[in-house]
Amino acid sequence: MIEAKTIQKYKNKKLGKLIEEAQKLVNAYVRQRDAINEQGDFICISCRKLKSKSQCNAGHYFSRGNYGSVRFDLDNIHSQCVQCNLYEHGNLIPYRENLIKKIGTERFEQLEQLARLRGFKFDRITIIEITERFKRLKNENKYWQ
Repeated sequence: MIEAKTIQKYKNKKLGKLIEEAQKLVNAYVRQRDAINEQGDFICISCRKLKSKSQCNAGHYFSRGNYGSVRFDLDNIHSQCVQCNLYEHGNLIPYRENLIKKIGTERFEQLEQLARLRGFKFDRITIIEITERFKRLKNENKYWQ
């Protein structure tokens, strides 16, 4: 449960701004989680190529715009190169294959179920909780970029 004084810190921010801030923290966490060395190099979830940190996007299998219910779900977000994420529109066929290898069929099916929740909206408290959680994770990790 989140404390009232924590909620007060965010009282002057609109929900859209809070979501944007939470997304930045979650994306930074994913980049760090998927890094294979201290330089932040990573293997793209779609093309499986080794890429440098500068090429890293936090790619969503289910897009954050169309599937709000899994926008912040860590099973839905993995390091993906700019080429696959932006220029190949997610490169979703190999993303799916590699995602299932990474998280397993059961977790993938759970993710699909969650993604089907239509009309999902985050409330302020949930977004503040997500933001605070990832701020704590950032403070605990000395390699966070």
